[in-house]
Amino acid sequence: MRLPAALALLCCIFAAAAFAAPALAADSGATPKTAVKIAAAAAQPKAADATTITERVLALEKENLVLREDLGRARLDLKTSLNEQAKRHADEMARMQLKVDELNSQLTADREKQSERNRTLWIAIGVLTIGMLAAN
Repeated sequence: MRLPAALALLCCIFAAAAFAAPALAADSGATPKTAVKIAAAAAQPKAADATTITERVLALEKENLVLREDLGRARLDLKTSLNEQAKRHADEMARMQLKVDELNSQLTADREKQSERNRTLWIAIGVLTIGMLAAN
């Protein structure tokens, strides 16, 4: 039985508060419009805050400019180093190709010399064979 009595007491308290709140607000001179104006005025930055914010924005813009310049320099340095590296690579490849061509020409000359020796050897063997057959 106590639960309905407590519930009724709470309902009475809420009803009294609901009827008393507008009366208290009317006494203090605060209306919803003035409350909004007060909240908006409190939310607006003060003059000192505005100068601080302006200084901070200018400092950030300067920092952004410096960072963009640094980024531009870094990109230019990277592009220059990549171009230099590509040139070095091309030079090295040209040197290697010259060396390969030189070695190929040496190999071809060595093969020709070896084939000449083999031909001379077989001719000598043939002459000896003919000489041995003629002597018999």
